[in-house]
Amino acid sequence: MAAFIAFLPACSSNPAGPGQTTIDLSGQITTAGSAFSGVDVYLSSDASQKKVTGSDGKFSFTGLRAGSYIITPSKLGYAFNPSNFTAGTSSRSDLNATASTASYGTSVNSIAVDFTANDQNGVPVTLSSYHGKVILLDFTADWCTVCREKAQTAEAFYQSYKDRGFMYILVVIEGSASVWAQAYGLTFPVLDDNSHAVYNQYMMTPNTLPLPHVLDRNMTIRYKTEGWNKAAVEDLIKKLL
Repeated sequence: MAAFIAFLPACSSNPAGPGQTTIDLSGQITTAGSAFSGVDVYLSSDASQKKVTGSDGKFSFTGLRAGSYIITPSKLGYAFNPSNFTAGTSSRSDLNATASTASYGTSVNSIAVDFTANDQNGVPVTLSSYHGKVILLDFTADWCTVCREKAQTAEAFYQSYKDRGFMYILVVIEGSASVWAQAYGLTFPVLDDNSHAVYNQYMMTPNTLPLPHVLDRNMTIRYKTEGWNKAAVEDLIKKLL
């Protein structure tokens, strides 16, 4: 299997150059009809920024080049309608969303069900502790050849993106989490799920691996499929960072 491609990190902002037209993207987050302060709002794809809504619930990204942007509101325990926006060809001030208490699931467009499992060092790790990051959640087993091939390049991929808010979580459903971590030099969480407590919630077809999930910064599942489409997974992660 081909290795992960090493992409250059994106800039933290995307200002227009001399003579270029700029655009502004703004909106308001409300809950129960009132302004919702303290919501993290992430800009990604052609630029990476974060704003936090003030007492009026408003946010804005200004002075951007026209391009392709994804805007994702994020607050632990909340769902947003809509859950994100795609914008960027022109200025917009109507990027408004309403927040409500989150419900959880394991299908695409659901906020991921939370879980806790021990990592390679025997330390409990909870999925929601990484809320606000873009997460690649994957499942593996000793008998999965494709999984072993992927593991050879997983650490390099994690190191390339971790400073931009990326987290890789590997869940071992058959085998030793510590052996996997040591064999492939993995420093990100490698979790023990030999009981299948986590896998039984997230699986599609029993004993079918790999099973990668890409979660956005509000833990909404944006990608889930059996098998490994490297290009699709990498492309989405880049867009969400």
